[in-house]
Amino acid sequence: MKTLWRKAVRDFWSERGRALLVVLAIAAGVAAFSAMLSSYAILVRELDRGYLATNPAAATFWTDRVDASLIAAVRANTPIADAEARRSVRGRIQTGAMQWKTLQLFVVEDYRDIRISLVEPQAGAWPPKTGEILIERDAMQVAKTKIGARAVVRFDGTDRVLHVAGSVHDVGQAQARMENLVYGYTNLETLSLLGEEPYLDQLTVTIAGDETRRRAVAEQVRAFLEASGHPVRRMDVPKPGKHPHADLMGTLMLSISSFGVFILLLSGILVVNLLTAIMAAQVRQIGVMKAIGGTRGQIARIYFAQAFLLGVAAVIVAIPLGMWGARLLCTQQARFLNFDITSFAVPGWVYALDLMVGIVVPLLAAAIPVWRGTSVSVREALADYGVSSSRFGSGAIDQLLANVRGLARPTLFAIRNSFRRRGRLVLTVMTLAAGGIFFLSALNVRSSLINTLDTLFAQRKYDLSVSFPQMVSTEALERAVAKTDGITASEMWITSEGSIGPTPAEGHEGLHGRRPTGDGFTVVALPATTRLLAPNLAEGRWFERGDVEALVVNSALAQRYPRMKPGNVVEFQLGPARLAWKVVGITREPFVPPVAYVPREFYDQRHPGSVNNLRLAVANDSVRSRLEQNLNAEGVRVGGSVTNADTRIGFDQHMLMLYVFLMVVSAVIAAVGALGLMTTMSLNVLERRREMGVLRAIGATPRAIWLIVAAEGAVIGLLSWSVAALLAWPVSNVIGDILIRLMFRGGLDFVFELPGLAIWLAVVMTLSIAASVIPAWHASRGSVREALAYE
Repeated sequence: MKTLWRKAVRDFWSERGRALLVVLAIAAGVAAFSAMLSSYAILVRELDRGYLATNPAAATFWTDRVDASLIAAVRANTPIADAEARRSVRGRIQTGAMQWKTLQLFVVEDYRDIRISLVEPQAGAWPPKTGEILIERDAMQVAKTKIGARAVVRFDGTDRVLHVAGSVHDVGQAQARMENLVYGYTNLETLSLLGEEPYLDQLTVTIAGDETRRRAVAEQVRAFLEASGHPVRRMDVPKPGKHPHADLMGTLMLSISSFGVFILLLSGILVVNLLTAIMAAQVRQIGVMKAIGGTRGQIARIYFAQAFLLGVAAVIVAIPLGMWGARLLCTQQARFLNFDITSFAVPGWVYALDLMVGIVVPLLAAAIPVWRGTSVSVREALADYGVSSSRFGSGAIDQLLANVRGLARPTLFAIRNSFRRRGRLVLTVMTLAAGGIFFLSALNVRSSLINTLDTLFAQRKYDLSVSFPQMVSTEALERAVAKTDGITASEMWITSEGSIGPTPAEGHEGLHGRRPTGDGFTVVALPATTRLLAPNLAEGRWFERGDVEALVVNSALAQRYPRMKPGNVVEFQLGPARLAWKVVGITREPFVPPVAYVPREFYDQRHPGSVNNLRLAVANDSVRSRLEQNLNAEGVRVGGSVTNADTRIGFDQHMLMLYVFLMVVSAVIAAVGALGLMTTMSLNVLERRREMGVLRAIGATPRAIWLIVAAEGAVIGLLSWSVAALLAWPVSNVIGDILIRLMFRGGLDFVFELPGLAIWLAVVMTLSIAASVIPAWHASRGSVREALAYE
């Protein structure tokens, strides 16, 4: 065993330059795998830890009014652990000259006694005093403000000034930058200054037990509230123990980790190339070892030991790099997702897995070359003459290349030499092509995301959506719209919430053929002949005149409830009533939460002359301000307004992390590919030293030798680009669709980014020539005597 390890180490020392390249390539794969897996373990743990530390609500109920007596009654009559009251109202906050953002204003009766969904003060004043507003720390950049500044807010069309007294951290809220809105926090007295009636209308409760028990208790609370004369407009029961974005982030991190494994496997290709070359150069040594009694197994262990050493060296280099990468990635993701990391400790199983894959991959990669190299007989091994045994010229491809004419001789040499070691060529081209495929996939997925969002927003023929906290008179809205210049089209809609809810009778089956869970979804009532929505129908039809109890669902709702197919009759809870609807169509709305569309005629028969939402096509953004003033003059209170442009920014922010991830993966793979090409070119030069000597002897200059080797690298790069160009379309289509379905439960309208081909051609040719520089320099500087004497 001592002799075995001595030979393994000496062989690597004699090939230390090439071994170093292979170690770096394996280390890149292990480091990428380690960074992604460590980040997954840290981020999921820390995100859930920070979220659970706030004592999040197990259920939230939106009703009319919540006071101390109602809270006491709920505690006494339902098995909840705790309950609190709060409220949220929507307005707008000025972020610049003629620039406004949606303001989600949260109100708590006593900030010093918050027990559920805690809000953590960050800087400045705490709690907010009358006339003050605290802003969530991530929303500070959206609001474009700072502590001590004056904030102009607009409620009911009237502008008022609040003092930005401090910042807070609210882990339970979606990231303000992603949502493109501002979270603010104030008290009841300030609510009065804003023209809002000072009351609380949300009941948050905590419930012990698993999700099934929480939902059961939540239904009891809902029933008690409604029996007490407090109608429940909406009920939300989140998944217990997990941050709302935990699953999304976990899916992204696991996807990234899987690509880290792929990078590691690509680096194994370099092990195959290196050991194949080493064993080809040591054929006589293998023959001698066999001649003096060495068995095939003993010889194989020497070369497996070399693969083991490669893996160990790579792991030693990779784990610190992986931990550094994990810390960097976690810091960036924490900033992006707006939560704090208290510990970067990596679980022991991550280190064990890093060590295992870092050593196992080189050993597996070594299996084929070791098996082939040790199978040579003593006679064949001792008869080897120490130069390449390639039989170039006998195959159809070789003859085709031999007939190529019209090119300079160095170029012809480069093209023909590239195909002499076809197995090595294929492996090298695969590695480089993988980098190109992922680079093109990143560009294609980005373009496809933009195209998908363009298609989604093209369905929306309106520019502005104005919501009202209560049902308002259609006549008042019509008068306000008529007074406002710049409105080209308008429609009055109704938005509410539906729920599969509890079954009305024993034995009744829900949409899945079993007792439903009570999940809610948005219900939009709009004119059957709407001009402000052009649905992209995937199945069935849109509403027709005369439809009243017809239902069109979007793709997300149809996916959640498979029975929601055209022709089926389904039941769900809408307000206090449970109604039956006939599904007539499914509209494709990628990235949009579950939505059901119903004809507004249904509401007009029951509540004529009132709506709670206004959709408008406008000439410019200044229309919004004039409309709010006219609505205020009509006595209509505006709950909030949002433009399609504001909504689009939120979508774009969600897609940014996916695009960045694909670009990082492509960069790492391209680096591994460049190392692989450098190793390949170095081995090719080593095997053809005698040929280089012959060329020098018959008059080739060092510059000509250099050009031949560099051109060979360029040929390999061009071949890899061709493979990437051919495979980029199907592969990027599949990768993009899988990632989008895993993360956002939606499809992708795929488009191919043609300029990406030219960009990647420039990148890969630069990498190829750069990777060939050092091998070409070594090939050109050797003397004729040394080259011809090499064995």
